[in-house]
Amino acid sequence: MSIRPAPLSKDDAPDRLTAPAPPREGTLHELHVSNAMLDGIEAMTSAETQETVLQALRETLQSTTGAQEVLVFGDVSERHFGSPESQPAVLFPPKCGRALKVEQIEWFARRRQIRNLSRCRTPAAASLCGHNEGSLIATPCRRKNGQLMVVLCWHQEPGFFDESKAQVLSRLTAITSHALRGIRMDDRQSLLASVLENAEVPVMLVNPADQGGDVVYVNAAYEVMSGRTLSEMLGMMFITERFRPGADLHSMCNAFADGRRGRFRILNTKKDGAPFLDEISLTPIRSDSGTLRYLLATHTDVTEHAQTQLVVHQLEQRIESAMEAVTSAILATGADGEVLYTNTAMRSLLHELYGTEMRPHQAIVTFIKSVEDSDQRVEVTCSDGTIFLVRSFDSSEGGRVITGTDITDIKRTKRVLQQRAAAMDSTAEGIAIVERTARINYANPAFARIFGTENPDDIIGESWCKAFRDEDVARLSSEVRSKVASEGSAQIEMRAKLADGERTFEVCVTRIDEKMRIVVARDITRRIEYERARTSFEQKLHDFEKNESIGRLAAGVAHDFNNLLAVINGHSALLNDRTPPDKVQLYSNRISEASSRAAKMINRFLDLGMSTDQQSMIDLRNLLTESQDLLHSALSADTRFTLDLDEDEMEMLCSPSDLLRVALNLVQNAQDALGNKPGRIHQCLKRLPGVDLMDLQLDVGQIDPDQIYARYAVEDSGSGIPSDVRKRLFNEHCSTKGQRGSGIGMMAIAEIIRNHDGAIRLLTEEGKGTRVEIFLPLSDYSLTRISEQDIGSVRLDGQLVLLVDDDAQVAESIAAFLERLGAEVSICLHPDEALEAIEEDPGLWSFLVTDYNMPGQNGGQLARAAKTADGDLPIVIVTALARKLSDPNLTEDVISALLGKPVDLNTLAHLIAQHGRINSA
Repeated sequence: MSIRPAPLSKDDAPDRLTAPAPPREGTLHELHVSNAMLDGIEAMTSAETQETVLQALRETLQSTTGAQEVLVFGDVSERHFGSPESQPAVLFPPKCGRALKVEQIEWFARRRQIRNLSRCRTPAAASLCGHNEGSLIATPCRRKNGQLMVVLCWHQEPGFFDESKAQVLSRLTAITSHALRGIRMDDRQSLLASVLENAEVPVMLVNPADQGGDVVYVNAAYEVMSGRTLSEMLGMMFITERFRPGADLHSMCNAFADGRRGRFRILNTKKDGAPFLDEISLTPIRSDSGTLRYLLATHTDVTEHAQTQLVVHQLEQRIESAMEAVTSAILATGADGEVLYTNTAMRSLLHELYGTEMRPHQAIVTFIKSVEDSDQRVEVTCSDGTIFLVRSFDSSEGGRVITGTDITDIKRTKRVLQQRAAAMDSTAEGIAIVERTARINYANPAFARIFGTENPDDIIGESWCKAFRDEDVARLSSEVRSKVASEGSAQIEMRAKLADGERTFEVCVTRIDEKMRIVVARDITRRIEYERARTSFEQKLHDFEKNESIGRLAAGVAHDFNNLLAVINGHSALLNDRTPPDKVQLYSNRISEASSRAAKMINRFLDLGMSTDQQSMIDLRNLLTESQDLLHSALSADTRFTLDLDEDEMEMLCSPSDLLRVALNLVQNAQDALGNKPGRIHQCLKRLPGVDLMDLQLDVGQIDPDQIYARYAVEDSGSGIPSDVRKRLFNEHCSTKGQRGSGIGMMAIAEIIRNHDGAIRLLTEEGKGTRVEIFLPLSDYSLTRISEQDIGSVRLDGQLVLLVDDDAQVAESIAAFLERLGAEVSICLHPDEALEAIEEDPGLWSFLVTDYNMPGQNGGQLARAAKTADGDLPIVIVTALARKLSDPNLTEDVISALLGKPVDLNTLAHLIAQHGRINSA
């Protein structure tokens, strides 16, 4: 469809052209002019280009007016789609090359007719046409858009152009403007069609005349995007079911109906059914009169772009959430100073700084200015004491980023560290930070004083070990370094020689990391001296308590021992020639029983004086059974004293003297609780698994559920213990006996039980009595015992026994008993004689029985020498101090057993039968 003006026909051309002068019908000149004008009009209206139109204009003017030169120029010349060109130019002839000035164009804005150029005072005329003589006529044509076009005719003859020729020029100038407008419109339409067809953007041209709009054109890019060809789209409605409902679709329908511009995102569908997000831009195309002719719709598939925008939006939200989550205050400005972002922390900071006195925007501006006026780092203290470190950075886009970090904790930590550093410098404990190689990196004054200087800088770089004695430093590798590596820290006592003498330090080495250690040296010299004094004092207290117990026992033991001696003496007197044979065995048994009881009483009495460091494996049943006479000696005659023993073995490695002191203290306390009144004291010894004791409320120690325990209980019917005393009974020197008590009994019992990994439970009620339960862990080891059935049934035939004792009567009584059982016994009264007999014939003797206390050398020395001479010789040591011996010679690889005096002959016989060598000779 062309909007180019229709050409004038030859039939109506004379009617549309009116000559300025009265017509001269019939003249040849007028006919020539009319024909020339008609030919020119036809040539211009049929021309396809601007140059062809202007060429036809020149030929027509030369034919009708006789002009020798025709020049067409204007103040502007159009570019594409009417965009103006700012510089005036000559439009014809095309290669004129003449430069024009604005004032020249302005002079020709009116119709000009110059009969003689040589007389024209205006230089624009001559300079524009390029001639100083001759005549010219010029007619301007002003277009609707204000553009000016001038057609100029020149002839060398002055006065050549008259008014009729000027009228012809005016008519032809108007016709030329009309022809040029049509050519420009055709050019525009062709250019527009080419642009639309070759555009990469999908384009659709819609005729809005019908409801919904007919599609009249789509370009190739739209065909590629939608999959639909131009032939498929022609006549299709623009508003169609391809668009899915939505807010933007409703808005686009309204804009389409109103012929308005707009951009909308519609969910569209391609030919293959694939959905895509279509961004449609509507542009109305109107005629010069304003009538809506077409709507231009550009389409863009923004599916990926929308997805990218969604991802970017999500990232922005995450970044914003992260920036909101951080404790640092953040403010960002653009290059123009506009505030782009502030997070919640920054808004809170501004509120703390400026309160409600300023508006938010004013507070931000004030804050930014204060930061810019100061250094890039400034500390700001809020009204609540919070301290922020404010820093300013230049952003890559030319703006600024201001951050505020809460450094209140850092400041507080710094103050604490400074205080700690001051404390470390002022503490009496030596503190040093050292490398793994022992090189000192830091030391406080106290540590420097160990080196004999007051200035810590004097020892930086030194080995911290140099301050201590070499023998103590040598222990570091074995006692400290491996433990620090595995457990992180270790302690050791080390000595250093200072100006006031040698001091002892408790040195703690702690690992900081793989390279650094911290060494703390604490002067414990006075503590050691105090502990030594305290230990000595406690030992004296314990000795006092022990002596007190022994003193209380002395009278009772003497009384009971005299009774036993009376039994022995009385029955010995009855044994004479006149004693009936049936009474001899009876009297002998009573003498033996009394002697055994006396021996046990003396042995247990000696146990009280034993060192607590000596431990042995004993059966607690035997200890209590053999101690009953000794314990009974501490009781009143009106006290009923009983013992209940479990049948199961209760072996444990312990200090017999300690346990005997525990039993004696408990029994004496029970007797004191009875006072002078008759009463009952009951003892009970029972074997119990630890798991059954876990629910007990203990006063001392704790129970191991995997351990087996012996429970020794002492229960009395006395007055009980007051509640205020009970609370501190095991922790302080307290007594319920007034001035009669030392206050160390129960505390000593608690200490002994703790040393044996045991526990104590106390049950008491005032006016009803007290029950003390002692729990002692038993050993897995069980001693070999001689059964009652075996006693008296053993035979020693073939055993050659060497018996050594400096007391001949004791030796003869033992020899007589062993010989009665079939053994051959040789007696030596001196250990040197016995050793000589063994060395003379090693392997001869079946067994060696020797006393311990003898002249020349003791039994331990003899046993060691005898074992050297005869490595397989079984040896038994007999001594009255069996529990007190700590002779290094009396080891399991030297002796087979250690028996106390008076010796149990049946036990000795069974040991010989069990370990003795039969003499094959």
